[in-house]
Amino acid sequence: MTKGLTFDVRYDNELAHQYYGEGERLTKTLQDVYKGKNLEFPKNFDSTQTTPPIYFMSVEAPDDVDVDGLRNVDVPSGLNVEILDFD
Repeated sequence: MTKGLTFDVRYDNELAHQYYGEGERLTKTLQDVYKGKNLEFPKNFDSTQTTPPIYFMSVEAPDDVDVDGLRNVDVPSGLNVEILDFD
């Protein structure tokens, strides 16, 4: 079984947005950051119309995932990831 998490991904500024990109490039970065955590990132996700945008990803995780552990993963400078667990 899996549980759904929401990752709200924000950039510190437009330069960070340009560096980390969006779409597949951003997904690849997050897969690298959370490597070994058995997370499934979506290919498509919603965003705000702001500059830089905020992305909302529905991520699938194992039922026994340590959400606090995910929140404590070292995310690269310029990116901020808020993890919401509605289950």
